[in-house]
Amino acid sequence: MKGAADQQRLCWTDVERKEVVSGAAPCDVVFLNPDDPIPDAGNTLGQFGRDMYQVMVATAVVVDARVRRGIGIGVEMAAAVTLGTPVIVVAPRNSQYRSDVLEYRGVRVTDYVHPHVAALATEVVEDFTAAGRALVALAHRPKASQPRPEWLSAALTEYKDHVLDIDAPMLQALRKIESSAPAATSTTA
Repeated sequence: MKGAADQQRLCWTDVERKEVVSGAAPCDVVFLNPDDPIPDAGNTLGQFGRDMYQVMVATAVVVDARVRRGIGIGVEMAAAVTLGTPVIVVAPRNSQYRSDVLEYRGVRVTDYVHPHVAALATEVVEDFTAAGRALVALAHRPKASQPRPEWLSAALTEYKDHVLDIDAPMLQALRKIESSAPAATSTTA
């Protein structure tokens, strides 16, 4: 949750994190939290770079698609594909991005998955426990990244050069990742 407006939204909580951990057992899961503040909140490129860095170092990006989401999650999904990071989308049947039957533009579609989700997701799962199982299954998959666009390279460079060394929550997460081999890492979106 980013602020008061999100109090009424369906967002990640400890419940969802516990379900991912349960599904991934016995593997350790380290969550990279994009909501942790960076030391210089005015460095917007650094903030964006932090989000992209988390996407880059994660085993997978787990997307909460139970309800409608915003532009940031779409950008993180597209960046993940570019960086070779698998995308696991939690989209229960008959929710915002997935439907058994959809009447759309005068056509009846069965087993519908939103086109952006279908194109970018490595896995579409029903719940967070299934996301944990998918995370483990993808943990040893080699990353096959695409050429990086300038906007992504600039953000990653800004973050690594000017923010990472003073980003205590991220440094702590990186230490956890390094000390718990093999660990599955997930950035939440």
